[in-house]
Amino acid sequence: MKINNRRYIGCKTKLLDYIFDAATEFHFSKGDCVADIFAGTGVVADKFAQNGFKTIVNDTLYSNIVVYKALLGEGEIRTNVIRDIFKQLNLIDGSKLPENYFSQIYGGKYFSNNDAKKIGYLRDFIEGNKIKFNEREYFYLISSLIYSADKIANTVGHFESFLKKTPEEKGVVLHEFEINNYKYPSKIFNMDANQLVLKIHADIAYIDPPYNARQYVNFYHVLENLARWNKPTEFEGNSMKFKRNELKSDYCRNKAPALFEDLINNLNCKLIIVSYNNTYKAGSISSVNTISADHIINTLEKKGKLTVKEIKYKAFNSGKTELQGHKEFLYICEVGK
Repeated sequence: MKINNRRYIGCKTKLLDYIFDAATEFHFSKGDCVADIFAGTGVVADKFAQNGFKTIVNDTLYSNIVVYKALLGEGEIRTNVIRDIFKQLNLIDGSKLPENYFSQIYGGKYFSNNDAKKIGYLRDFIEGNKIKFNEREYFYLISSLIYSADKIANTVGHFESFLKKTPEEKGVVLHEFEINNYKYPSKIFNMDANQLVLKIHADIAYIDPPYNARQYVNFYHVLENLARWNKPTEFEGNSMKFKRNELKSDYCRNKAPALFEDLINNLNCKLIIVSYNNTYKAGSISSVNTISADHIINTLEKKGKLTVKEIKYKAFNSGKTELQGHKEFLYICEVGK
């Protein structure tokens, strides 16, 4: 299993070569530092780390931080120990388990009841046996469970809501990840992006902010709950979203243009690469861009010399909103030029 083997809105797997080439065109190479400010799945940082770059990754969702610490972070992973644990845990039959926190909330909705019982049991097992693993192994186990749960969920690819059909029992299977031992493990942050840039320096800053009013914590609240495992008991509506106001991003609100300008002004780097798309032409109001192309251009032109590259790209969406003529743009700014 690889870092990109999950369903995630806005994942940049198909754009990795474009983003990497944009950096290397300006003669950045091994040993230089790339800061991925809104890292999401972490695939952009992974691409650069594979090619010998130092990397900084940041996201507000703890479920993403868990994955970074498992796959991009430092520390040993005892492969034989993990493999033996997986063999034992994969043999567990969910139908023979009692109800638990996870199954009582999400069973019969996002997962079959037996699958939900096993997911909850495995998460309790990981937490209860935490002392037996080092930090990276602990996050590795949780990450494998997150990816496995995502794969079998009764959804269209995110957890804004579940499908109306009764969830099928698919079986919860933990898989090993491909682990790359990078020369430079990532520096990992779980911070507000605008606060982070006041603290870091990088050669390249890659910026992929939320595009619209759709909050990422709403898309991944089930996985976020699974990762945090503080077991909240208050939920909103039939979709069972836990209270999460502190996890909502102002980049999905009217504040986004001002926040973007503040972010760019405070970046300490030599090259800025902004990835953004034209969903401001989408039919759904929640898919409309919060930051206009003109604002991006005007802000970056004040920072340095700007180049714009257009990429035709089929976006991942919920299946309800057709994005005709969708395009992704890379805005590449040479700071101070």
